[in-house]
Amino acid sequence: MTEEPPGPSSDSAAELGKAFEGLLEAIRSAERDIVAGPAFSNNIEMAAGYQHIMRSIKKAIEGAVLQDVDFPYLSILDFWQREGGDNPDQRYAFSPVRGGEDYRIWGSLGSACRVEVQLYSGDPWAGPGAGASVGYLTFEEMMVADDGSFEVQLTSDPANAGSNALVNPAEATSVFVRHVCDEWDADYAGEVHIDRVGFEGNRQLPPTAAEMVERLDAASHMVERAITVWPDFVNKMYVEGGEPNSVSPLFDTYAMGGARGRWMASGHYTLDAGDTLVFTMPPTNAQYQAIQVADLWFASLEYGNLTSSLTTKQMVRSTDGNYHVVVSPEDPRHANWLDTGGRMTGVFLLRYDGVEGDVPTDQHPTTNVVKTSELEAYIPGFQVVDANGRSAARAARRQHLQIRTNR
Repeated sequence: MTEEPPGPSSDSAAELGKAFEGLLEAIRSAERDIVAGPAFSNNIEMAAGYQHIMRSIKKAIEGAVLQDVDFPYLSILDFWQREGGDNPDQRYAFSPVRGGEDYRIWGSLGSACRVEVQLYSGDPWAGPGAGASVGYLTFEEMMVADDGSFEVQLTSDPANAGSNALVNPAEATSVFVRHVCDEWDADYAGEVHIDRVGFEGNRQLPPTAAEMVERLDAASHMVERAITVWPDFVNKMYVEGGEPNSVSPLFDTYAMGGARGRWMASGHYTLDAGDTLVFTMPPTNAQYQAIQVADLWFASLEYGNLTSSLTTKQMVRSTDGNYHVVVSPEDPRHANWLDTGGRMTGVFLLRYDGVEGDVPTDQHPTTNVVKTSELEAYIPGFQVVDANGRSAARAARRQHLQIRTNR
């Protein structure tokens, strides 16, 4: 006869109840901060603020409560789970890991132009002292087979850190894998998976009450950080950190603890009726060059059914040799339109990946506010796209995302 599991413990029930109440209070506290924040300013941003709360709850439940570091499955930061200035051209896959242990990451490149693996300790996005990047494997360093397949080892032994391997230091807590797509076509999407080495085939037992208390506490911590950090980051770094409608100089993110070979520029926009923001982007030696708009909660705008991001592979190049991109709440008829979905305010990010050496200052992007009525005269070789063209472009983007996400 099978032995019955032990009955409920009053102490365990009390601890679980306390941990769950802590999660609820973390949500309530974060909501109060959101409602009191400067971004909670109009009907669109109020709704977006509550979307931000719900996305953060979803991520915390999945990342802290449901995932298991010994039997991991990669979670996907997709079009439902947007945060942290997420790039529409990237599929982010992430999982918690045990620092100092061995893992195997395997998959295929598919239609992506790049794939990269990064290890983190803590939450580096939450500010100084909250965490750090502790390992990074660039696409240039990765060995990818002729059929697009790859395998990367996270190893506890530095002696084993050869090609396609990263040392997994004791302080590591999570791993991110990024597929980058510069052409949104209908080809098959790449894939990626993770195993803890030596645990394949082991029995996965259910969590104990004590383990669930730890997971609920971790979820509370994640909720508080995810909900409150991003709008505060946008306000300090973008809204208060620079003049509206101006773009920062390109900077090397690797010099600041980011990805090697990745340069970025950013800023925030505030438009009046009848105005557009025009970016002039000279070509560079970057393998991947792109621009996107995001909201004041630092979430990418709808990008499957709006064109809120563009790569140079998707843009038309003007007769002066530059790429001119127009940010506008309504259709300016130019081919390179970033659609804000009616928003008059927000942030923008420009990414340059696979950069060799430096990006000369004369190749840095610039901006100018231009009246919609004056755009055709302002942009050399202005290329018109009509309503049918817009509809076809959105349909193609939607199909790509359906294939990329298998949904």
